[in-house]
Amino acid sequence: MGAQKRIRTADRTVPHGMLTTPQHDELAREMFVLSLKGAIRTLGRGNRLLYEDHGEAAFEKTHGRPAETADDVASVMTPEPFYKMWSSLARSAQDEMWRAVGESIERERPRLEKLAAILRSRRKAGGSLTLDPTVALPEYIGHIDIHGQVGGYELNDDDLDVVAGAYYESGGNLYSRGVAIGKRDSKAGCLIAYLRDPLPKLNPKRILDMGCSAGSASVPYAEAFPSAEVHAIDVGAGMLRYAHARAESLGYPVHFSQRNAEATGFPDGHFDLIISHNMFHEVSKRGSKRVMAECHRLLSPGGYVFHQDIPAQNWRHEAFQRFMGDWQTWNNDEPCWRAYATMDAREALRRAGFAAEEIVIRDQPQLDGPGKWFIFGARKT
Repeated sequence: MGAQKRIRTADRTVPHGMLTTPQHDELAREMFVLSLKGAIRTLGRGNRLLYEDHGEAAFEKTHGRPAETADDVASVMTPEPFYKMWSSLARSAQDEMWRAVGESIERERPRLEKLAAILRSRRKAGGSLTLDPTVALPEYIGHIDIHGQVGGYELNDDDLDVVAGAYYESGGNLYSRGVAIGKRDSKAGCLIAYLRDPLPKLNPKRILDMGCSAGSASVPYAEAFPSAEVHAIDVGAGMLRYAHARAESLGYPVHFSQRNAEATGFPDGHFDLIISHNMFHEVSKRGSKRVMAECHRLLSPGGYVFHQDIPAQNWRHEAFQRFMGDWQTWNNDEPCWRAYATMDAREALRRAGFAAEEIVIRDQPQLDGPGKWFIFGARKT
């Protein structure tokens, strides 16, 4: 960000009232999960060694050609005892992660629900929460607990429930550290840092955050663009209750509403800036097309859309890496991973109506950590 002011709320370590405070034993269990995930990540390097030492030659001997696809690699790797052991450990560590954060969440659940209700009634920050029980869950969200999160994104036991959001934020923070993403990294901060480079005078009147989940990526836009009206949508009521309370606790006005990103119901040309964060790898191939088209419809002339997500595109990776990426679908409840990995973002934006010369496809360095995030978007002419 250079000399420009750092966005405080873009730091994932920023404290707020909706975060739980793990007690001694709960914290110890979380630290164990971090150590376990680190050890499994190191152990996982053996999969490539196994493939290069044995699997690659075995496939070529059987088929008379080199392995070219993830499925080719899977045919020789999935039967291997070492791969089975690693895979079982990786999934077990994921389940243990949710159990670890769940202890403090369930212990503090009454406090979280009470605080969320108070913040919702007071609305001191000026945000809002609008829930619509008639919103239908997309089948790729409503029938699976995404990446093993307890109860899934749609968890909503009653009119006070905020557990889905609490799991998403606490579990996501622990997960990120377990895969070596810096604990101060921020997806929203990364995208805002990019926006400030080519668009230093960007001053949108209305901003839409699609698939906002727990709202951690929504609030930074209210801070970065204080004159803008910031909206954030998701399909999960429990997620949105938590997200609204989180924003109010931090003191920033964000308008949360229960809507499907494929068909939001907002008027044509209503937004000057549309963003999403790690949403597209949770959306089906057909759903992605609809979301792209909806973005084009919702943007005002001259408005911008930018989506940030994981750099998991197949064009980056050879067959073995694609196979390892598919583990997310087979074993980690990520049904849309391959649809995202095979998506041509440039072509998807063009088909949605964006002019080819206005499309941006790039990587952006993480704010904390050695990795990069993938950014794709365009300006509506």
